[in-house]
Amino acid sequence: MRQRQLIPLGDDTRTVELLTDIATRFYLRGESQTQIAQALGLDPSTVSRHLKRARSEGIVHVEIRPPRREDVDLGLQLAAHYGLARAIVAPDAADGTDDVLGAVAAEFIEGLLSGGTRLGISWGRTLANVVHHLRPRAVAGIDAAQLAGGVNDPVPGIQGADLVRRVAELYPGTRVHYLHAPAIVGSPATRAALAADPAVESALAAARACEVALVGVGQISPQSTLYRGGHVGRDDWSSLVKAGAIGNMNTRFFDRDGRPVPELDDRTVAILWDELRSIPNVVAIAGGMDKVAALDGALATGAIDSLVTDERTARTLLEH
Repeated sequence: MRQRQLIPLGDDTRTVELLTDIATRFYLRGESQTQIAQALGLDPSTVSRHLKRARSEGIVHVEIRPPRREDVDLGLQLAAHYGLARAIVAPDAADGTDDVLGAVAAEFIEGLLSGGTRLGISWGRTLANVVHHLRPRAVAGIDAAQLAGGVNDPVPGIQGADLVRRVAELYPGTRVHYLHAPAIVGSPATRAALAADPAVESALAAARACEVALVGVGQISPQSTLYRGGHVGRDDWSSLVKAGAIGNMNTRFFDRDGRPVPELDDRTVAILWDELRSIPNVVAIAGGMDKVAALDGALATGAIDSLVTDERTARTLLEH
């Protein structure tokens, strides 16, 4: 394979373009160094050197910003109000995206990881954003497990399988436990058959044994991934609404008081509520005004230990 050669930046505009392309792919799109190497016909070690050079040449700027005092106070109030071990409040993004939330959550999660940590990951767009903000660091031998089966969505990269694979790319020696099953199946009999499969049984056992679990919170809305992806049909959705469901966490539904809504539990391939609660540190990452009611219910389930949210959501939750 022919490798591109580094030459002084001032001597070749194409080199600047290459470094910018690699930095954009890695820092903004969340592509791994291996993926970038394959896409550009480079060796992974060359990609690593290019990323270092992009930083040294000023193409990439790293900014460390301490949290604002008001955000720290909001976090303390949230933790006290909901009985949480920790609540992290990210500043609202000026452009309305959840990119700042993802970066703040990733920094918090990086502090929880050490060699051999057993990490469970659910699925969803918010979690995908968080995982893509994780950075390579001196951590190895992580155990990464899916907490729930797969989902259909037109946006790629939000599957639990995608997220645990990304973790494995970041941290050498990571052992991945894939859950090869849909999150919600067509019948209780299908769910029972899948749960009895040795591979599925082993994956769920790994999920139950996690020390840290990352979960998102979904609201009851026609825009929900579960609804748009066809996992929950119109009749099932109506049944959930009639039963008082206000949101879902790790593909299991709950009402505004945090009580489980079990309508689809016998068709769901995911760890149980009690199993989620038994994980020492369940970290929920969610933000946005459309998530306030669902997040309030999720916090009442007793399954969440730590929360990462944005400033506006935090203030509304305290008012709510």
